[in-house]
Amino acid sequence: MESHYEVLGLSVDADEQAVRRAYRSLLKEHHPDQGGSREQFIRITEAYEAILGERVPGERETDGGAITRGHRGSHRRQQPTYDPDERDDSDDRDRTHELTVSGEYLTVTLAGLVHDVDLAALVDGPVTAATERTVAFVRLHNTSARSLSWQGKTNTSFIGDDGFLYEGSSIVAAHATDLPERWVGTDVELEPGRAVDGVVVAQEIPDDVDVEQVIYTQHVPDEGSDEGGFADTERYIFELKPLVRERLNRFPFDRN
Repeated sequence: MESHYEVLGLSVDADEQAVRRAYRSLLKEHHPDQGGSREQFIRITEAYEAILGERVPGERETDGGAITRGHRGSHRRQQPTYDPDERDDSDDRDRTHELTVSGEYLTVTLAGLVHDVDLAALVDGPVTAATERTVAFVRLHNTSARSLSWQGKTNTSFIGDDGFLYEGSSIVAAHATDLPERWVGTDVELEPGRAVDGVVVAQEIPDDVDVEQVIYTQHVPDEGSDEGGFADTERYIFELKPLVRERLNRFPFDRN
């Protein structure tokens, strides 16, 4: 198996500048936008990140399930959460269409992936830019003994069948707490045993593009570090076949 340096075509004594140059050059050659392989593109970004310890925007895994490895990053501010054992599910809402992935730290459920959502009708308050977007509704339960930070807008990606990686948008940031029921779009500190219902608005995705994967990346703090770094990164990957996309294209709450 190739080492990270070999993926970038470098020797193990290559300095940081050489790594950055090789990364930029290889991206131009292998980026899916330019007809390159998505798999090779991901290998390149992973190699860059592993060597320099930096997260590359748009860097993603393609395997199913949850994946864990080292990472670095920063914390976010506290927001309300709930105990999933005390959640009121008396409405007996049908959740057979939802997708769930469990990892070492979280159980993550993709409760809905709704296209052409009128953002002005979704939030309580005027949206600065009247538009329709794809919106993901994600439930997270912290099953670990660590405090974790839900950063949906930053760490959720949508992979289209055009090979593009679409990130979360901040278009409704001013109204991130004005969403229906428990759903929030802000960053949330998630204590052990607690859960959060998170909303992620995608960057604009062309009408003729179908989302093939939704990926949420959870950063796990390094409790022994004084620099605020992260010890692990776990990815929760949802594969969206045509029938799955169709079943998820519904709101996980009543819109009365």
